[in-house]
Amino acid sequence: MDKILEFLDFSSIDPQMYWRIPTEDGAKTFEINWRRDNAVHWRFREFGALFWTLSTTESLMGDLRNVSIDLLRFEESVKTSLLHQVCFADRIVKDSRVLLSSELVDAAVADHEEFLRNIGAIVEKFKTTPPAAAPSFRLHVVKNEI
Repeated sequence: MDKILEFLDFSSIDPQMYWRIPTEDGAKTFEINWRRDNAVHWRFREFGALFWTLSTTESLMGDLRNVSIDLLRFEESVKTSLLHQVCFADRIVKDSRVLLSSELVDAAVADHEEFLRNIGAIVEKFKTTPPAAAPSFRLHVVKNEI
């Protein structure tokens, strides 16, 4: 589920998503809201409550487990939401091929994939290259005698 949540953070078309998920025993329902453009993407609350509980992507599953949310149903709901976006993206690509030409769309996709590979290579290089010694700065004061 961690990879799915990470994918959502970086690949969602929608700026926010909302789900209502019951607890494991079905006694309560919780609202879960994901917001791409907020510093803390996740928040949840018991349905009808006034205040939200904020959660990071890394701690969300543990936080939801602590309030007994049905995690399997939550995972299924998130996957369904992502699959709706996949279908929408597929429609955009198909319509773009008709409007702009398959060759132009294929070239744009290939260029973008190359760009992502290059960025990935740069990131890997920085991960494996030891940091250089911090530069030392010197301050030279010049006395102005006017």
